[in-house]
Amino acid sequence: MTGDVKVCRSEEEIAWLVSLIHQTERHPVVVGSLGSDEQIPKWDVVALVQRLEDEAIVVLVDAEGSYLLTNQMGGKANSVHSGWVRIYPAGAWRLGDQNQNKITPAVSISKIVDRVLQLRFQTYVPTSLPAANLVRDSVVIDVSPSADTSALLSGRSETDPSLHPIIRYSGIYPGIPANRLFKKGMKLQGNRTKGFLPDFFPEKPVDDLKRRLLEFVGDIVCTWALVGEVRPNRVEILIHPEATVEIISDIDDLTYEYTKGSVVKVVVMATLEGWEASAASDQESAIDAIAALPGGPPWLLPPEIGFEPGVVEQVEAVSNVSDDEEMVLAHQVIEKLEREVASLKDKLRSSRAKRIGLIHPSDERCLRAAIVADYYSRFTQSDREGYPLPELLFGPDFFAGFSDTCLMVPYETVLRSVVNVAIGHPQTKTEKFQAGSRFGDEIDGWQIRRGHIAEVTSGAPRIRFAKKGSSVRFEWAGHHDDDL
Repeated sequence: MTGDVKVCRSEEEIAWLVSLIHQTERHPVVVGSLGSDEQIPKWDVVALVQRLEDEAIVVLVDAEGSYLLTNQMGGKANSVHSGWVRIYPAGAWRLGDQNQNKITPAVSISKIVDRVLQLRFQTYVPTSLPAANLVRDSVVIDVSPSADTSALLSGRSETDPSLHPIIRYSGIYPGIPANRLFKKGMKLQGNRTKGFLPDFFPEKPVDDLKRRLLEFVGDIVCTWALVGEVRPNRVEILIHPEATVEIISDIDDLTYEYTKGSVVKVVVMATLEGWEASAASDQESAIDAIAALPGGPPWLLPPEIGFEPGVVEQVEAVSNVSDDEEMVLAHQVIEKLEREVASLKDKLRSSRAKRIGLIHPSDERCLRAAIVADYYSRFTQSDREGYPLPELLFGPDFFAGFSDTCLMVPYETVLRSVVNVAIGHPQTKTEKFQAGSRFGDEIDGWQIRRGHIAEVTSGAPRIRFAKKGSSVRFEWAGHHDDDL
C-alpha cells in the first residue's frame, strides 16, 4: 500500500513535482521511483512517510514518470529512477549531491531518514558570540592543535603570562580544523576578553596570497585540493581557503566523479588569467597543499586510505546490462567503498568555538538530528556495528540543564559526550552513584549513572543518565555540585 502518498504518472503531475523541487522555501522533497514492472514499491513507503512527518515531503513516480522527470530536470544527473530514492534539499540539489542524496531503500529506509535529519540540521545557523571590552594582546599557542573540531585550542598571553585564554579561531577560515591552520609555538596577534578565563580572537595575518600562490604553483604543480561546489559540467576546486580553480568538462557528467567535501589530487597550471586545474593520474606524486597561514602547516592534508584488514571488495564485471542497471551497480560499489574509506567522509562542519552552542536547546528534534549527524560522521561502519545507537529518551529536566552546560563548555563537546554516553563508548568515563545516595539504587528497573562531559575533574560538568535494556534516558546535565 502507498497510503496517502502522491504517485506522479502523467506529464502534468511530473510538472507539478518539478515545480515543487525548484521551490527554495520548503522541506526536503523525497522522491521514490518504481521499477518498470512495479505498481507499488518493494520497501515500506508508509513507514517512511510516518517517520518523516513534518520533516520532508514524500512523493512516488512510476517508471514512465521517471522518464518524464529526467527530461524535465535536464538529464539523469538530476533525476531518479530504477527503484532508487533521491532527496532534493531546498536549493542544494543543483550542486551535484546525488552521491550522498541518491539512496537505495533496499538496504534500509533508516538511511533515508538519517540523511533528511542531517540536511535539516545543517540548515541551522547558530548565533555569533558577541565580543565586547576587548584588550589588545598576542598569544603563543601552548598545545598541539587537534583535528577534532570540538577540541579547545589554548595559548599563553604575552601581556599577562598568568592567563591562558581559549583561542576562538573559527572566524579565520570557517570549517578548517585547528591542526590544519596552526602549530604549537605559533604567535597570534589579536584581541582578548577580560577575566580569569578569557577568550582570544586572533586576526588573519597579513599575507600576499597571489605572490605565495605564484611561488607554490610556479608553472605547474600536483597537489591535494578540496572539492567545493559540484555541477554536471564544472567542479570548484579549492587550492587555498581563498583561492579556487575549476575543472570543466563538456563531455562527462562530473557529478558522478566528484563529491563536495572530498579531498582529491589535482594538477594546477599557471595561465595568463590565473590558474587552471585538471584531475591528476594515480602515478603522479602530490605535494602538501599550500599553508593557510604564513609559516603554518599545510591547510589541507591528503586523505588517509584505511581499509579494514581482510576486507576485499569484489566488483563483478558488467556486460550486456542497461545503463540503468550499470548505474545501480556503480552506486552500490560507491556505497561499499564509502563505508570502508572513512577519511573521505570529511566533516567540513564549521568549528563553533566562536559561537554560543545553543542549537534550539529546548527542541528535542534538533538535538536528535545533531546526535545522528555526529554519530555517522565520527564512526565508520565497523565502529557502528560495535557501538550501535540505542533508543534515546529525554527526561523533562534535561534540556534546561543542557542549555546551561553549553555555556560552560562548547556545544560540540557536549554533543560528543552525549553520543559517547549513549553508545557506551570507553572514550567517555561513566560511573555509578555511591550506595545510599538517591540514585544509588535502581528505580523501576533503570540503572542510574553519570558521565563526564569535558574532563574527569571535581566540579566539571556531567550528565546523569539511566539505562534499561537497550534504552538510554538522559535525565539531567549541568555542574557536578548542582547534582549532589
